[in-house]
Amino acid sequence: MKFDDSDMKIAPDRISKVFDMSEGDANAFVREKSNGNMDKARKLGQQFAAELTAPMKGVTLFGIGAFDNQRTMDQRKVLFAYIVNLVTQDMAPNSILAQSVLSSFYDSVQHQSTELHELITDSAAYSLYILAHRSSPGNPEEIGKVFAQLCDRDEDPIFIHYGAELANYFMMYCTQLTLRMQIVK
Repeated sequence: MKFDDSDMKIAPDRISKVFDMSEGDANAFVREKSNGNMDKARKLGQQFAAELTAPMKGVTLFGIGAFDNQRTMDQRKVLFAYIVNLVTQDMAPNSILAQSVLSSFYDSVQHQSTELHELITDSAAYSLYILAHRSSPGNPEEIGKVFAQLCDRDEDPIFIHYGAELANYFMMYCTQLTLRMQIVK
């Protein structure tokens, strides 16, 4: 049996396009390193991780009340990790710096607690947040619905509001940390 692969394209028409692209990335990396942005990005990721792993006063402990149990405490951390990703991708001047922040964040969390790292990298929960955000960008109530669902409180208006308020608070907090870092554009 003969296969026709004439419609397949493996390389660009000009092979130099591949090299031009990687050379541009290398130059961007050198630029970000020399202007101090790579160090700032690494420190920002570490600050996010410190907030997540703080045992007594981290941002994920804000507003703990009568509704909280171990499940909601875990889901607060998952939500915070999602918001770190969202803010980083929205605010980083380029993908090199975004990746540096996120790598530093996840590496720092894993160094502090393998169990916590596994919790926040749960792809199912993360995917639900991504889908909620994509279906209704800028609507924290959709994030609240996912939070309520992950807390086994589907359709509970109090938990939906609770998740939405946490998302807003985490968004504000992560945005402030990012702005304070003064990453050069």
